[in-house]
Amino acid sequence: MLKRVSPIQYNRPVTRGRTGPLFITCETDDGSTEDVVAKFSGGCDQGNINLAREVIGACLAGDLGLPVPEPFLIDVPAQWVATVPDANERAKVGGSSPVAFGSRFMTGQFGIWTPGNLISDIMLPTAVSIFVFDAIIQNPDRRSDNPNCLVRGDELRIFDHELAFSHGLIIGWQPPWSLGGLKSMETNGNHIFRAGLKGRIVDYAPIRAAWAALSDARIAGYETALPAEWINVEATAAAAIKLIKDARDNIDAVLEEVKRVLL
Repeated sequence: MLKRVSPIQYNRPVTRGRTGPLFITCETDDGSTEDVVAKFSGGCDQGNINLAREVIGACLAGDLGLPVPEPFLIDVPAQWVATVPDANERAKVGGSSPVAFGSRFMTGQFGIWTPGNLISDIMLPTAVSIFVFDAIIQNPDRRSDNPNCLVRGDELRIFDHELAFSHGLIIGWQPPWSLGGLKSMETNGNHIFRAGLKGRIVDYAPIRAAWAALSDARIAGYETALPAEWINVEATAAAAIKLIKDARDNIDAVLEEVKRVLL
């Protein structure tokens, strides 16, 4: 599901992001190059677990037709690590898994979503689909103070899903298909699109169809896409896969809870 690429050039650190990602240039199997935002397990609070959540989130988003930058698995050889000029960055990369997670670097005048941005009628179906996606994967990290969303005109791009699928850590967790399961999303600011979606007339049929079309085999493929080098991610991956399948099977109830939140 994900291309594997190899780094050939360190460019610079990303100025935003708790995980300390890097801008790097990578080479693909066919010899072409990609500018990539790379995350390394050494910069993540839960190491490989956060990277596994990134992969599963990116694969799911792609199958749902959501606007995510192309994801990559990055094979990081020790000899390349030695070329990273900053000592702290070099230590982080060198202490990480030999496989990192990356997303294509978006160019072309995309800017960070701000509270001043408005959800246009053209943008509305995508914004609602992203809201439902975040509700299901239990993503707490698309807030007004950390939007993890780019915008250009009516185009959106979403990224950073390393905190998704953490529902097993929440005491008294309620699934998103239960009444009150999305209570945290009732507060403006907890999701960048909530205020702009509230009270809008929305056609949920395409969202329902996209989720219902996810086959068991396709969902299972998100887990098998994880590289063998990421040890100790099995339980997290299994919990994420179960949540996705259960949400698909209860998608009508999920959408009813979303509608309640957006009334």
